[in-house]
Parts: sequence; structure tokens; C-alpha cells
Amino acid sequence: MSDTQKPSLGRIVLVPMPPAANNGADVAAAVITRVFDDEQINVRILADSTASPQEWRTSLTYADELAYDPEDKSTLYRWTWPTRV
Repeated sequence: MSDTQKPSLGRIVLVPMPPAANNGADVAAAVITRVFDDEQINVRILADSTASPQEWRTSLTYADELAYDPEDKSTLYRWTWPTRV
């Protein structure tokens, strides 16, 4: 994990998302709702879809890169920082 960033309540992170529930994209923004430590958090997902309500995910673990895998549900429980631009 980056030494310069630490998760805190209200910060935006990225999470993997099934493309069908996110207007074709496999990554969505999420707001941190609870921090357990520097690597484990809970989030509320902000999907790009009117068909999908804001989803809650718990106990997500930090990953350097996200890769949604429909065969591996554990990939839904990872998060990473957005790229700085």
C-alpha cells in the first residue's frame, strides 16, 4: 500500500463491479463508511446504473490492482485507490 495515503471515513476508493450492474464498467467508485485498519474497510458503492441501488460491501481488503472475475466472488471484496491525475 502507498505510504502517503491512508483510508478514512468519507474518502473515495475503487472497487470491482459486475459490468452488467455498472453500465458496462468493471470498476466503480465507492465511499468508505468504516475503516478497520490501513488495508480493510467497508464501503457504499456508487454504481453507474439506475437499476442497481447503492450497494454496501463489508470487509474489503486493499489490492494494488483490481480485476473483476465472475468465477471468483472474492474479487468483489477488494479495493484500491483511484489513479492520481
